[in-house]
Amino acid sequence: MADKTLPKVSVIIPVYNGTNYLHEAIDSVLSQTYPNHEVIVVDDGSTDGTWAVIQSYGPQVRGIRKENGGVASALNSGVRESAGDYIAWLSHDDLFLASKLERQVEFLQRLPQFKASYTDYYVIDEDGRILGEIETPWYPRLEAIRALFGRVYMNGSTMLIGRSCFEKTGLFSEGLRYTQDIEMWLRLLRHFEIGRVPEKLGKQRVHFAQGSRNLESHTMETQEMFKRMFEDLLTDQVFPEFLSCGDEPKVKARAYTWLGDTMAFHRAWYAFGREQYRRAISLDPSWQNPARRKIVFNPIWSLLRFSYRRLRSALFRNSSR
Repeated sequence: MADKTLPKVSVIIPVYNGTNYLHEAIDSVLSQTYPNHEVIVVDDGSTDGTWAVIQSYGPQVRGIRKENGGVASALNSGVRESAGDYIAWLSHDDLFLASKLERQVEFLQRLPQFKASYTDYYVIDEDGRILGEIETPWYPRLEAIRALFGRVYMNGSTMLIGRSCFEKTGLFSEGLRYTQDIEMWLRLLRHFEIGRVPEKLGKQRVHFAQGSRNLESHTMETQEMFKRMFEDLLTDQVFPEFLSCGDEPKVKARAYTWLGDTMAFHRAWYAFGREQYRRAISLDPSWQNPARRKIVFNPIWSLLRFSYRRLRSALFRNSSR
């Protein structure tokens, strides 16, 4: 029985053609030690037996059936229909450990400066065997925003988000097919601190049947999202040292140089990095602008990195013979 004195948690599971692992995901929520929660499974236009799996749980699980619209659309449908004080997202092929919700609610209640939290987690294969353990970093709000431009270290299936956050930021961006999670974390961090529970409380599954994605489309969407978010964050003065002199071109040039550095060295997007260096040079064409040097050395670094990877791959193949 749910303890109505505790905050309610709504766990939303978006799924499309998920008969392979959906049972395990739902069971991992129903097995939670935290008593006051609801399970909402959003069938995003499945063409297999997914809806029958959802119905098999009876009143334990609330099912929502909709036309296919993508993960963001499915999550938003769940959020709109939910009644929880906190919202959790679980991918249909991932799992919660039994104490996940209990530990995160306790964390957020004890430390009210955090309005959302994420956890460490295990990586498992298609049969549930543990492949690795992920210990995530934590950064204060402004540092976390910068870190997310370099790499995504928050796993969506480990997040617990206060409902009030969505009232401030809005729901997931349905126009994004691949990057709705990163974009949401950046929007949350514009206003709220996100905390880390340093325990492995979830399992992320990697398997062959995971939805295939067009790498070129994924990269294009990610880059466009980062460019848009960077412009928005600049106006919010999330980079105060760059804007301490107002809208001075040289100061903004430094900001674009930072973006170019981050995308080139952390994500190996060299062409994208050069685009930011050119933007910086257009704002500050002086020879003192470091972007002038970096736009020259960027292709050299790209070639060296590519050569190193090929050499490492060749050495690995030879050692495996």
